[in-house]
Amino acid sequence: MKKILLTIFAAFAAFASTAFAGLGTYGYIDIFYDNGATSETGVYEFEYGMEFSEEGSPFSAVMELSFDGTNASFETATITYAASDELSYTIGNILSYQGFEAYDQTGMYQYSYQATGPVYSAAYAVGASVDYVTDDYSIGVWIGDTTTDESYEYLFAYTGIEGLTAKYIYADDPGYETDNFWVSYETGDLTLAYETTETDESLIDMEMYLAYLAMGDAGLTVRYSEGTYLGADYEKTTFSPSYAFSDAVFGLVEFSDITEDGVDSSFTAVEVLYTF
Repeated sequence: MKKILLTIFAAFAAFASTAFAGLGTYGYIDIFYDNGATSETGVYEFEYGMEFSEEGSPFSAVMELSFDGTNASFETATITYAASDELSYTIGNILSYQGFEAYDQTGMYQYSYQATGPVYSAAYAVGASVDYVTDDYSIGVWIGDTTTDESYEYLFAYTGIEGLTAKYIYADDPGYETDNFWVSYETGDLTLAYETTETDESLIDMEMYLAYLAMGDAGLTVRYSEGTYLGADYEKTTFSPSYAFSDAVFGLVEFSDITEDGVDSSFTAVEVLYTF
């Protein structure tokens, strides 16, 4: 594994150091401490992404490699054809439409998810999507092939009011269906969000409320979630102060109290992110 990783990263370095029009690179390093059920410290993830495009061409590609300290895997690996400024077709390993709380830690307002893990049913999967995006609304359809049958996702989003984003996602996977709706509103330094997620077998039926206040380089997240998670009653309250040490370095502390199936617990986490 080590030899393979060194070869891959050496290839990335060679690409990044070559003057290649239409090549963009990005990524992050995530280091954490979590004193939950098992006290852990380590590298949560190192991610390296590359974007490819050709001047005047409707085709583009994205490739992301994720390394969690044990395994290396592809996340996004897609080829996109832009039929117009609004309409695009994509094939490859595509991230699910679902979820206000992002798959990557760089898109989170705190360290943990609203439940023990993500409440949405999917992450990355191989398939194809069609997306139509305007300033006021977006529509997306994704179809993927699983080991048993096809999976489908349908996205409807409204962004016609400044600061407001509302999304409804319906997912039809083999054996279960998921309804995911979330809305967020940004005004000045304040961000408010609400999300509800439900699967048809009632294993997940969660609601989440979040407020984030930016105070210069500092910030504070307050989040409350409740409902049924994997068949058990679940409730979580989170406070997470954060600070941007520079444009690239961001740190936070999280304090969460949890009640799961009648059992109370709490944990503290510390996270430092370096983005590039």
